Amino acid sequence: MQNKTKSKFGKFRMRWNPFTIIAVVLLLIYSLSLVFALSWALISSFKSRFDFREHLFALPSKWHFDNYVKAFKELYIGVETSYGSRFVYMPELLFNTLVYSLGSTFFSVMSPCLTAYVVAKYNFKGRSVLYGIVIVTMLLPIVGSLPSSMILMKAIGFYDNIIGIWITKGSFLGMNFLIFYACFKSFSWDYAEAAFIDGASNFRVMMQVNLPLARTTIFAMALLSFVGYWNEYETQLIFLPSMPSLAYGLFQFQFSVSTVASSITIQLAGCMIVAVPIFILYMIFKNMLIGNIAVGGIKG
Repeated sequence: MQNKTKSKFGKFRMRWNPFTIIAVVLLLIYSLSLVFALSWALISSFKSRFDFREHLFALPSKWHFDNYVKAFKELYIGVETSYGSRFVYMPELLFNTLVYSLGSTFFSVMSPCLTAYVVAKYNFKGRSVLYGIVIVTMLLPIVGSLPSSMILMKAIGFYDNIIGIWITKGSFLGMNFLIFYACFKSFSWDYAEAAFIDGASNFRVMMQVNLPLARTTIFAMALLSFVGYWNEYETQLIFLPSMPSLAYGLFQFQFSVSTVASSITIQLAGCMIVAVPIFILYMIFKNMLIGNIAVGGIKG
């Protein structure tokens, strides 16, 4: 006999069977491993170098809160500019990361969102071609494309240019397109037809009817993209050297010749500093990731 779990709405949400139990156990083990790793890193960031080496999994014998002060001071990057070399410290790294993440998130989410909306809701020549291009490009290998990308970026003036980098993120290719396509495909067109009868234009229907219905999906994709860009250092390392980010600073932090920065506990404190804004962002908006798309209002 299968056990069922009821939701707060009184509907059955899960059927307990051997496969479900195994899946839940595996997810629980995976979740606990993530929590353990994060907790271990947080606790270790308060240890001294000797305490970390001698008591790897124990609580700190003395809590060194000054590790975060040292990490804040030591986390900086040297960059070369047309005016010479200079150091970029934590406040500027934080600002660079925020600017890069916000702009890249906007372009990388809205481009596939708008493209998927048009492909899902309108019949036009080339509609199937666009969908096919997305699938084909996801299957094609991209190994060896970095040199050509570098040459192209320099040729069109996008290299070491934050606006150019934002524009390059505005591609409709990839998994985001498929997610938005499935989202818009599930919406009834009756809402749009009602708006057309009231005199709304196609643009107004998109902005005031369909995009608000997809706000949960849009926000979820935006938040996930923002986290990815916040933790990214490859772009700054290769295409945006004059605007280093926190992740890039942390990447270089481990190779620092400074005696203070070479301590693993100071490096862990730096990791925690980089992770704190993302953790706060998630705690504030976590409920918006689980919302349901509003349906109803059409009776037939």
